[in-house]
Amino acid sequence: MKIICSGYPKTGTKTMCAALRLLGYQVYDFEEQFLFLGDELQTALDHGITQEKLRKIFKGVDAITDVPGCAIWEELAKAFPEAKVIHTERSSDNEWSESMWSQMMAVYTHPWMTLYGQISSPTGRKANRIANSAFRVLFSRSEFNSWHQPPLNMTMEKLRYRQHNAYVKQALPKERLLVFDVRDGWEPLCRFLGVPVPSVNFPHKNKSGIEVSSIIEQSKMSDMIRREAVIFTFILFLLITIIVLVVIIYVA
Repeated sequence: MKIICSGYPKTGTKTMCAALRLLGYQVYDFEEQFLFLGDELQTALDHGITQEKLRKIFKGVDAITDVPGCAIWEELAKAFPEAKVIHTERSSDNEWSESMWSQMMAVYTHPWMTLYGQISSPTGRKANRIANSAFRVLFSRSEFNSWHQPPLNMTMEKLRYRQHNAYVKQALPKERLLVFDVRDGWEPLCRFLGVPVPSVNFPHKNKSGIEVSSIIEQSKMSDMIRREAVIFTFILFLLITIIVLVVIIYVA
């Protein structure tokens, strides 16, 4: 592990993932963490994890962005003492909370993240569990799913956001930490990492949180949920058909 991105969701995590990949790093964003390390990270969020285990499961991974990794950033920093930490922030907590709210509502209303997607797909249920665990750790938030939407207390979430930002900055030596605003582009990022500035434009992804639907649609996780939902629907239809035929035969 070379780079740990400790910033909360909606501080430019998708942008950071894209930028680090353009620089040649092997990055595990939420989807890779979920698909390849979901069980281990679920345990880490719920029960804790050793440094030895972290070194084992993240072997060969250069960088992590977004949840659930940012929720265990400090454990990762201890497990990989040579790794640099990039901490992304928004210009204000109000800007962050508005973007976070938009994303949560987009997820809540997305077809594959709704009640049907979670009932019909083991992958959907697993994704919901790990997201809820991560948000419990980060925000002290109640369980969030498509049939139970608890009140989202953005005042308390902004408090957790400010506490997280302050703690990261006081917990690490300055030479190991870059506090980064993605609007600043390549120059400070590449200087901190000691790599050349690429000739391509700095990427900007999911700025307001409303692009989450297209991100979900393009993901492998969404493909898995979709396939499982189709199989579930076919089996359910088949069972209903068999039951109806049996009833018809019995009545006749």
